[in-house]
Amino acid sequence: MKKIILTGLLVISAFGHGDSNDPGMKLLSKGDKKGALEIFKKECKEGNAWACGNAGLMLYMGMGTKANPAEAKKYYNKGCELHDIGSCENLAEIAYKEQNMVTAKGYFKKVCGMKKYAKNKIDLKAVAESCKRAESIK
Repeated sequence: MKKIILTGLLVISAFGHGDSNDPGMKLLSKGDKKGALEIFKKECKEGNAWACGNAGLMLYMGMGTKANPAEAKKYYNKGCELHDIGSCENLAEIAYKEQNMVTAKGYFKKVCGMKKYAKNKIDLKAVAESCKRAESIK
């Protein structure tokens, strides 16, 4: 859970991924979590992987809505399919937390192979750590 929160905070901070001019980020900076969530959902449906990760995080943590881990996973899955490292990493962490080691290992392996999609040092670190985590799960 700690890892999901840390990864999520980095995703929402727009550090290296997002755009401070993004409408969802603008609303979030003004404290309008519900409005930001709706924009991130819309942007996700339009194919914005980063927005999918943000929507997943907000749904998972109950930001702007009641916590809904099942719906959060749907947004994380779409973000992961669109090569958002944070979304895939959060799916791995959720599976690990749920003791689903086969699924966790699969997602960690996926992140391990996503170096070409890394946008910054945080992504590169996530890739390297996921490679180690995948190897450590028997």
